[in-house]
Amino acid sequence: MKILIVDDEPLARERLTHLIIEINNNYQLIEAANGLEAIEQVNKEVPDIVLMDIRMPGMNGLEAAHHLMSIDNPPAIIFTTAYDEYALQAFESHAIDYLLKPIRKERLEKALNSCSKLNKLQLEQLGLQNDEITYRTHINAQIRGTLFLIAVKDIYYFLADHKYITIKYSKEDVLAETIIEDTLKSLEEEFDHSFMRIHRNALIQKDKIEVLQKQRDGRILLKLKGIPEGLEVSRRHISSVRKLMKSSF
Repeated sequence: MKILIVDDEPLARERLTHLIIEINNNYQLIEAANGLEAIEQVNKEVPDIVLMDIRMPGMNGLEAAHHLMSIDNPPAIIFTTAYDEYALQAFESHAIDYLLKPIRKERLEKALNSCSKLNKLQLEQLGLQNDEITYRTHINAQIRGTLFLIAVKDIYYFLADHKYITIKYSKEDVLAETIIEDTLKSLEEEFDHSFMRIHRNALIQKDKIEVLQKQRDGRILLKLKGIPEGLEVSRRHISSVRKLMKSSF
């Protein structure tokens, strides 16, 4: 069995490693220091179990687990946490296993022997109750069977096309596109702090707005910094776009 230990504190990872070896030295152990590294390791190593700290810089454990739930065969996840007893009620109410720091050997052994895979509803409800993650820092897409993450700050727009959403984003200063299966409505609700709707089929990153251009046929196109194409702004949304631009400049 392969176990991934995820914690931003090296001493915490070392302690868990020693405890697991004492329980069974046949386990294959790998490590990650945050949620982003955890996803890279899951793609590469395909662990059976992930021991995941919750509060980590960059990407916390709840968001990493959210992304891992999107793959075809996600690992079982056991959260490690320093939460107090009241916050732990959220875990208990959704039958999600957790280990309270400092972790005891007996409790760890029990968790490893009995852990089961999370489902998406459990994870969503846990996130809501603990208020650890209100929106994602990354969007995930599967490319040739591999989980691929796109930083939200690098996204220019979401464009709806039938049942798929096209994402336009920059990767190492190169423009790229991919598709995801989220709905535009759910993306708008989650990222309303940084994105706005400009058309029934389009959400754009607010801080990437450059200029509005009126076309000869009367259409209004919105140009975003760094991309050549313009996106049409509907009459319904033009006033809110102009108001945002006025307040930003």
